[in-house]
Amino acid sequence: MLNSTNYDVVVIGGGPAGLVCALLMARAGEKVVLVDRPFPSSSDSVANKLTENNREKVGESMPAATNRLLQKLDLPLLTYPNHDVIAGSESNWANYYEQQDFIHHLQGGDWRLDRVKFEDDLRLVVQEQSVDLCYERLINIDKHDGQWCIKTDQNNAFYTNFVIDASGRSGVLSKRLSLTKEKSPALVALWAAMSIDDAQYQKITTNTLIESQDDGWWYASRLPTKKVLAIYHTSASRAADLMKQPQQWLESLQKTDIMANRLPLTQFVDFVLKANTARSSRLMTPYGDGWAACGDAAISFDPISSQGIYNAMASAGMLCKALQQEDRQNALEEYGRRLESVATIYQQKRQQYYQQAYRHHQTDFWQAQLNINA
Repeated sequence: MLNSTNYDVVVIGGGPAGLVCALLMARAGEKVVLVDRPFPSSSDSVANKLTENNREKVGESMPAATNRLLQKLDLPLLTYPNHDVIAGSESNWANYYEQQDFIHHLQGGDWRLDRVKFEDDLRLVVQEQSVDLCYERLINIDKHDGQWCIKTDQNNAFYTNFVIDASGRSGVLSKRLSLTKEKSPALVALWAAMSIDDAQYQKITTNTLIESQDDGWWYASRLPTKKVLAIYHTSASRAADLMKQPQQWLESLQKTDIMANRLPLTQFVDFVLKANTARSSRLMTPYGDGWAACGDAAISFDPISSQGIYNAMASAGMLCKALQQEDRQNALEEYGRRLESVATIYQQKRQQYYQQAYRHHQTDFWQAQLNINA
């Protein structure tokens, strides 16, 4: 038997963008349901589903301006020691070493998130706003006579006149509508995070570490969860090879100048490599009749920007503000223009970094990332 319910807004996706959208629309008096895939746990308890081992995520950096955004959205601020303040950065990019000290920045240091806790805190605020949360697999999205019907694998059907696609890079709704996405060349993030004891943890720098190599680039840091993280961004073919031979991933990490001298790489024993797509993309049409996209579903960033989570939340805030305007169509048009402006600025900065790397390394990887014809 199908259980059907009517809502003013259905939000697809339970990451930072989806949670912010659900919260802001509920605050505006809308009846909202958030639909997200189930967590990998057999327990029926939401609390038990949200375990760190099942939910470890690679994205964890936020710029110093984050607390200003959270304050604007009336959300819990980032605090230490739940999250870690990043002291600065060290990079060896295209054989050019640079060190930055964030203590001199007007807004202070950037933040390293405990990503699980960050999303849990957001989720609690959303629940307090009486948003319905549905953690079930979405099996169909259809539209008849101006009304959407979102069905799940547990025989639930949600009817609404407006859908917000915050489903991340997968872009559930944009795929359903066969919309065009502008994508950068394929880029895969291969990562591993290892637990370390407190004594070692305290010795590790809080700096963000970045280094380019011939076939990709590294990012590494310590995490607030007493782990050390290393990520290699490379081509899809190279990533496939390294997944089969993870020891080569470690050997590449050991050849770095910065990471090899700053991190306890001997802790990377019996590690498991995980892979995420890391290419940037932009939905050419981020809104339409009865729907709009935000976060990575609308515009996603190469991790070199360290802006992914921040921009996901910022775009969610912009979208919800547009949806609450009397002239919604005009407001959505302005929303689309602002997203385009953000994408343009981001792409210009990305090209600068990658061009610098290509001039030094002169390899197929960097050539492909710049879309340079051989």
